[in-house]
Amino acid sequence: MKKNETGRSMVEMLGVLAIVGVLSAGALKGYSAAMFKYKMNQTIDAFNSFLQRFMELEEKNLGPNFFEIIGADDMLQYGLIDQCIKETDSYGRTGCRLPIGLLSSYCEGNQKYIRCSFSMDFTDSKSCIAFASAGWENAAPVEWWTYPDDTGSGGYIYILTENDSYYIYNPNNTGYDIITQTTMQSITEACSHCNEEGGCSYMLVVRSEP
Repeated sequence: MKKNETGRSMVEMLGVLAIVGVLSAGALKGYSAAMFKYKMNQTIDAFNSFLQRFMELEEKNLGPNFFEIIGADDMLQYGLIDQCIKETDSYGRTGCRLPIGLLSSYCEGNQKYIRCSFSMDFTDSKSCIAFASAGWENAAPVEWWTYPDDTGSGGYIYILTENDSYYIYNPNNTGYDIITQTTMQSITEACSHCNEEGGCSYMLVVRSEP
């Protein structure tokens, strides 16, 4: 007597493997998106804490020496960041590696004025867009952006690439277009010039000499 074979055909096995592959690809894509969001949230939190601590120190009127902040060592010294994996930024200064992007700062001034540039270096437009759309123009006090007598250039935000600068927030008359509100369109357009070869820098500049 012949026994009936009860197995899976090659076509059925290939079908199962195809389904598993599709599900795995979808799960991997979802995992990558979730990890990116998690790391970006950590980066945004770290940058926000950096700004908050800077404001706290500034309110204590520590004098001009405090504002000579150049690179990672000074950021650590003044407690602007808790820990730092040091790397060289696009300007040759030592910055701190965050979960996504490289944070660096440069401040100079005296008893009459202060000018600070806080930058985040990115290698892709996706990271640039996600970070730039966090509403940083609302994270700093109004006086950081403007001067009461309108004689100074105030503060502004722009995306710096190898070839050009793209302003996304500039509420003062600094010789560029006045931009009183950031938009996703302007952020997306500016960050679209960010690429792996040259990367880009998110530049937040506050207070200029009156």
